[in-house]
Amino acid sequence: MIILIESSAEFPSIGLISLDGRSLYHEEGSGFHSHAEMLPEMVQRAVAFARESLVDGGRLLAVALNEGPGSYTGLRIGSSMAKGLCYGLKIPFIAVSGFESLAMAALAKKPQCEDVWVLMDARRDEVYACNVHHKNGVVNPIQSLVLPHDLLRLANQNTCFVGNANEKLRRLMDVHESQFWDQSPRAEQLGDIAVKKYHLKQFADIAYFEPLYLKDFVAGLSKKISL
Repeated sequence: MIILIESSAEFPSIGLISLDGRSLYHEEGSGFHSHAEMLPEMVQRAVAFARESLVDGGRLLAVALNEGPGSYTGLRIGSSMAKGLCYGLKIPFIAVSGFESLAMAALAKKPQCEDVWVLMDARRDEVYACNVHHKNGVVNPIQSLVLPHDLLRLANQNTCFVGNANEKLRRLMDVHESQFWDQSPRAEQLGDIAVKKYHLKQFADIAYFEPLYLKDFVAGLSKKISL
């Protein structure tokens, strides 16, 4: 089994998938940005479930993590959890593009769409964006865009926008002919790519892996501190 860790979104989630692609377990956190409190316990429950299962000999064979971008704090917590499991269990680490996984889920949900734009909120008028075509794969890789943007003006009725920035997009651009799916990344969406990478032995080096942040973290000054 491969344990799937999603920590880039507003809510953390955990999944388990067998090496033949069967989804075995899924759990989502219930608190907004509750990664530090909930993710360790969620991982423990998933590991316990895996050990009691007869699938793949009841063994965890790899850890897959959404590599980002997304919540800076969430990505750091998820990365630490994933690396700790890999070191402790001596199993390989798989970095998965959550944007590509979400795009694949959107194409499956909306088969009438020819291409998908994954848009995740990056504050103010910015979004993290990735464009995936149903035949050609990734057309525009993950990047930061300021809305309105010319790349998105090409959208039509066969375009699907998926993510948590659709409200911002509709407010700043005229893309109302397109289709929309308000969905953030979930652990279960990582499964197909994770299984494929496992069989191809496309593992990441945990000693050098860093999540895809796109932006440097800027700490805010606490309002409780008076100058």
